[in-house]
Amino acid sequence: MSLLNCLSLKLLLILSFAVQSHAHISISIEKDIYEYAKEILADQPIAEFSAEIFNHPKCQRDVVEFLIAQRALLEGGFTHPFHFTLGNYDARNLKLLESGLLLMSFDTIWLSQAQTIKDDVYISEPIIEKGAYFAGIYTSGSNKVSLQNKISKDLSQISVVSSRAWLVDWVTLKALKPKQLHHEDDWITMAKLVSNGWVDAMLVSFNNTRPFFYEGPGYRIEAVEGIKVALRDSRHFVVSRHHPYAKEAYNALQLGLAKLKARKFIFQAYRQCGFITPLVDEWYTL
Repeated sequence: MSLLNCLSLKLLLILSFAVQSHAHISISIEKDIYEYAKEILADQPIAEFSAEIFNHPKCQRDVVEFLIAQRALLEGGFTHPFHFTLGNYDARNLKLLESGLLLMSFDTIWLSQAQTIKDDVYISEPIIEKGAYFAGIYTSGSNKVSLQNKISKDLSQISVVSSRAWLVDWVTLKALKPKQLHHEDDWITMAKLVSNGWVDAMLVSFNNTRPFFYEGPGYRIEAVEGIKVALRDSRHFVVSRHHPYAKEAYNALQLGLAKLKARKFIFQAYRQCGFITPLVDEWYTL
């Protein structure tokens, strides 16, 4: 971004802040995550929901974090209202954060990824500690047994789809040497590719279904039993340093997260959702 464009952007943000100090803050979020969260929340106020709401068949890690981010901000004293813009923003949110057009991501990102833009963002305390994140290898129901027999110490006999925007996922998969590694930005498109057998597998976090599966219009994917992949990094919320509400939001976020952690609320939320589950403790780790 040129110096002139950068100055113009900052002037626009300052004027917007001055004129619309009580306006809703725009936050971009994946449409499916927003809809799942809305169903799980079931019209409860953000200030009042319990961790038990995440014991729901449509819960997944992103849903927990979308609601936890709002709860932490509120508990930290940040009361400005939000307007949620729905779409496929995984690959674009980092650029929006860098420019100050997005206040914060309501989905955590890997620390290694956050550090690539550390001059432009504040990085929260870890929400998921390094060593605590395991993903399943998900495939179509008809392909589970076949893949289980093909996976040994790596993924050299199968094709996998992921996104280059998910830095740790991508690096981990490359190290596991899949027969083919395909890039795709949209999670639902990935799930459809796998569900229809056009690609063998994808990495997905665990949930509270048993056997582990995800389904939606046009797809159903299931975890290959007995095998998990370690994603060795911590995950954090990030707040843009260039947004008018940056310091206020970051301070509130840190305070709110500390309160939630002290009550073990975040751990219980992940546990209810199935992201943290003892059911895979004995599974073989790639």
